[in-house]
Parts: sequence; C-alpha cells; structure tokens
Amino acid sequence: MVIQCKRHAPTSAIASRELRDLLGARVHFGADLAVFVTTTRFSRPSEEFALRHGILAVHRDHLGVWNGGASLMSLADLNGAGQGDTRHRTR
Repeated sequence: MVIQCKRHAPTSAIASRELRDLLGARVHFGADLAVFVTTTRFSRPSEEFALRHGILAVHRDHLGVWNGGASLMSLADLNGAGQGDTRHRTR
C-alpha cells in the first residue's frame, strides 16, 4: 500500500497531476493499493483519474469518517461519491 497525504486550504482542489504521481509510486513500489488523503477536495478530472486507475481518493469528509472509526476499506464504497460538504470550503 502507498499513501500520499496533502494538507491544503479548504478552497483549493487536488489536481490530477498529484494522482498521476501517486499512480507512478504504486507501480514503482509494486503496491496493491494507492490511497490519496487530503484535507480539501479533488478536482473533477482528478476524481475521474482516481476512479479510472483504482486509487482510493479520501477527501475531507471521508477523512472525518475514517477518523471516526470506519475502516479504510469501507471507504472504497464511497470512492468517487461526491466532494464533501461545501460548507468546509468557506471555513
């Protein structure tokens, strides 16, 4: 498993190039799973890239669910299911 974590301002979004780098790391290290965790949201192209390449994209709201005790693999069912609560972007 390879995990990349990024802390960004709530108003920013993760670009697809960040996920391409993680995909490269997954291939390089021969990992079965790549997880990208962020305190913000993913751009639409990056979310689509994650889904297409089997990357688990954990945005701010999913991070809260995981921190609340949900298993990492239970978040796989939520992958690509929205970008979180828009109120977070104004904080």
